[in-house]
Amino acid sequence: MANDMMNRHNDLFDAMNDWFDLPRKFFNDNEVAKLMQSDVVENDKEYVIKVDMPGMDKDKIHLNYNNGILSVSGSRKSFKDMSKDNSIIHRERSEGHISRSFRLPNVVASDIHAKYDNGVLTITLPKQQAGASDNSIQID
Repeated sequence: MANDMMNRHNDLFDAMNDWFDLPRKFFNDNEVAKLMQSDVVENDKEYVIKVDMPGMDKDKIHLNYNNGILSVSGSRKSFKDMSKDNSIIHRERSEGHISRSFRLPNVVASDIHAKYDNGVLTITLPKQQAGASDNSIQID
């Protein structure tokens, strides 16, 4: 009896998850989940982000930091080893444009450093020192 109740409970929540995940599942989220997996580490002096961007050329990766938001984007064109006179039997490698954003406040934008090695983008964002971003106005 308890097992039947639990199965009904799980069926109800599975149906609700299907409903609420509909926009995300409209696209093939299995492929997107494999792209741009990220780790964000924070210490007293900086943030360090590592982003998996396999198969992307360094000149096709773009970074922008504005208003406390770091945006990372990249694109990958069609693979050159696919000739037009061959039929694709199985395809898992994706092509196109993808981006992610991270909210990272109090960063010294002019000192951001990025390195791309073996498909991993490492971005170091130094933090502002205490008091360096003081925008207060003295009233006379």
